[in-house]
Formats: sequence, C-alpha cells, structure tokens
Amino acid sequence: MSGASVAKKLKWVVLVAIAVFALWASYHVYQLDLGKRAFARLGCASCHFSGGGPNLANVLPQYDEKTVEDFIRDPEEVYRRLGRKPLNPGFAIMHQVKTTDYEVRAMAKYLKSW
Repeated sequence: MSGASVAKKLKWVVLVAIAVFALWASYHVYQLDLGKRAFARLGCASCHFSGGGPNLANVLPQYDEKTVEDFIRDPEEVYRRLGRKPLNPGFAIMHQVKTTDYEVRAMAKYLKSW
C-alpha cells in the first residue's frame, strides 16, 4: 500500500469521525432545545420560578438524570421510591405531567444541563 493510499484512507476516516461528531453535537443541541421548549410549553416555570415549587437550580444537583426523568414522568413513583412526599419540604407536591416520553427525556437533559 502506497503512502498516498494510506493518506487518502486516513483522510476519509477523519472526515467520517468529524461528521459523526457533528451529528451527535447537533442532536444534543436539538434535545436541549426541545427540553427547554417543553419546559416552557408545560408551564413548569410558573411554579418553579415563582416560589410555588422548589428552585430547580438548588434541587437538581441532588439527583441524577434518570431520577429527574422518572420524577417528570411519574412523581408518585419517585415519592414512593424515595419515601418522601413532597421531596422538598414546604413545597406543593408535583403533579403528573402530560407529555411524551421523548419530551420527558429531553426535559431531564435540559434541566441537568443547568
């Protein structure tokens, strides 16, 4: 195999790697944007930024992304699992959010990106 042939193959490997990374990064940005839009559309800020619900910037670091996702999807199950209702004393209980599983995952990613 000649040096030119190896260089050409290496060039393609690098180009494919860059393309894959660009696709991954675009998808990640899309998910964060979808999560942000779902958070706004569902009115989450009306409680969490007004004092009716806990300040998420203080609460989110305590939980991993999976727990946040589970809590958005089914708060009652997380209350049972963690043995606390509400999770943050002094605040109202979280209601069931009516949205898609895809949006739940996107919101959890968005919230954990803060």
